[in-house]
Amino acid sequence: MTAPRPNDDHGLALDGPNRILSMRPGDTEAIVSAAQARERRIIDVALDGLTDKAQILDALAQRFDMPRWFGHNWDALYDCLTDLSWLPAKGYVLILTNAAPDTGTASILTDLLTDCCEHWQERSVPFHVFAQTARSADTA
Repeated sequence: MTAPRPNDDHGLALDGPNRILSMRPGDTEAIVSAAQARERRIIDVALDGLTDKAQILDALAQRFDMPRWFGHNWDALYDCLTDLSWLPAKGYVLILTNAAPDTGTASILTDLLTDCCEHWQERSVPFHVFAQTARSADTA
């Protein structure tokens, strides 16, 4: 999972268009602080070594407190992430740490999250994703 690096002012990134942004180890505190100042719901998901679709879906389902009807597949994840009626908020910040950067699952998840960003952008709801890959953690 790769994404463009924002400048180090995460608040500016949160005020911009919805998108996936890369982050470095140690950025979490600044992102959380900027998100809290904007009254955004923060969902922090540690994907440490998870490359299997089922494991990733389970981790996201737990952290988003998905409803019982969540079907544990990509379509169901998209449906839930573009609904979020059970998690009302002024906006959302998803922080993914230690994501595996070069797997088929990462590519699918990146595409899905990009679509979710676009969905919420069309509705004027902030939905930003910050992703730190396992590779960026190793090089920091």
